[in-house]
Amino acid sequence: MNELDALTRSATLGTARSPEPGPTGGVEAQALRALAGLPVEKRLLLAAGVRAVARAAGRGLTRLEAREDVAPPDTLEVCPPRVGAVLAELLASQDLEVLREAFARMALARRRLPPELLPRVLGLKDAPARMAAEPVLGERGLWLSRHNPEWRSASASPASGTAEAERTWTEGTPEERHAALAQGRRVEPARARAWLQGTWAQEKAEHRARFLACLDEGLSPEDEPLLELGWKDRAASVREVARYLLARLPGSAFSRRMAERARSVLVWEKPASLRVQLPAKWDAEAERDGLDKPPAGVGQSEHWLIRLLECVPLHSWEEWFEATPEQLVAAAGRTDHGVSLSEGWAHALRLGVSSKWGAALLAWWSRCESKVLEAERAQLLAVSVLEQLPAADRAARTLRILLRAESLPSLDRALALTPAPWPPALGYEYLKALRELYDAGTRATALLGALRQAALALPPECLATAAEPLALPLPLSRWKQDFHRFQQTVTLRHILHEELKP
Repeated sequence: MNELDALTRSATLGTARSPEPGPTGGVEAQALRALAGLPVEKRLLLAAGVRAVARAAGRGLTRLEAREDVAPPDTLEVCPPRVGAVLAELLASQDLEVLREAFARMALARRRLPPELLPRVLGLKDAPARMAAEPVLGERGLWLSRHNPEWRSASASPASGTAEAERTWTEGTPEERHAALAQGRRVEPARARAWLQGTWAQEKAEHRARFLACLDEGLSPEDEPLLELGWKDRAASVREVARYLLARLPGSAFSRRMAERARSVLVWEKPASLRVQLPAKWDAEAERDGLDKPPAGVGQSEHWLIRLLECVPLHSWEEWFEATPEQLVAAAGRTDHGVSLSEGWAHALRLGVSSKWGAALLAWWSRCESKVLEAERAQLLAVSVLEQLPAADRAARTLRILLRAESLPSLDRALALTPAPWPPALGYEYLKALRELYDAGTRATALLGALRQAALALPPECLATAAEPLALPLPLSRWKQDFHRFQQTVTLRHILHEELKP
């Protein structure tokens, strides 16, 4: 029985039932001999620790030889000691989000990792974190990564279009095939399309839908025949993906048909009046295009209007009617179909982002009475718009909601949809609102529920303020642990930004 087996046996059975492991050689045996006189349990644990350290350090050479393959001299300066300590803490806690930010800051400051952290960083399993670390590995880290297959570069992947990529598409798991197809669309869209065309008839419906969605990357008129095939698919999930992509494809036969129908349904009467004239029934082709029977609980007119408008780019209405988004949304609100029209336009934001349309829709929904637009539906519609808007627009709206100048969507949803980094104005107002909390109301739940997101999204200008001590009022004591973690995170981020100046 080798030494490792002996240690494991003693730890598993317990020292009372297992004889003391006899030293047979190696660092474990040396440790056991050196610790003679201590309780056997302590000797066992310390010997196991010695073994772990020895394994992390490497293994003994069987022979000495001169090597020409050595790491080149490093050209980057090592990061400051405080940064090294922060990195060690982040690696220990596996806080990958802050770790990726730390690597990015180091790259901007042209600093490299301390040598003692290289094995732990090279051993990261999280691909985004490992990729973010590559610019700060230094020459020694890059040299080490080439000598251990498990430390291979996270960015090293088979080139799209190579035999290896095609083999993955042919023989891989569904997840591997999806990744290969998505990568192929980024590099060689035509080749990736040919892959999918070649296997289309053999794919399961759930895979056809996911694979077809990959055509969104690099979408072009050459994709239309395959998308039309998807539109005729027997599975509803595949048809919906094809329908969305055909609507996104300018000039497609589907988008032209839907635009023509939409123009016949909505009539603009100057100066600012909108009239809706729906047919009693659509023809068979229109039904195949999605103007079919509504789902349970949805009216026929509402279903048709939403399905029509979501397939027409918003700028088309401005051009056809020579009107602004504000005028169009206001005119729609004066009809009996205002909510349906606004929802269809909200869905159409997926075809092309428009801040003006987003603002007009959100403003109208905020003014709607609950008997016209139920509160929860208003929230869902507002979320669907906000998540389509550019980051700056989202942050600006969230700031107005925080200041109680806007009401849609709710504060918790707005904060969740505002990506990092937040602008300083939003960051400072968030911290100010935290310090003004006194009870466990809806506002407190929204602000404290966003602590983790805020810890990562606050800009550098706000980090020192965020790290200042703050005692939560007694009614908010259940958030104490979350707030402690928040302050730990912003403190670490503050050190990184102070020590790593570009």
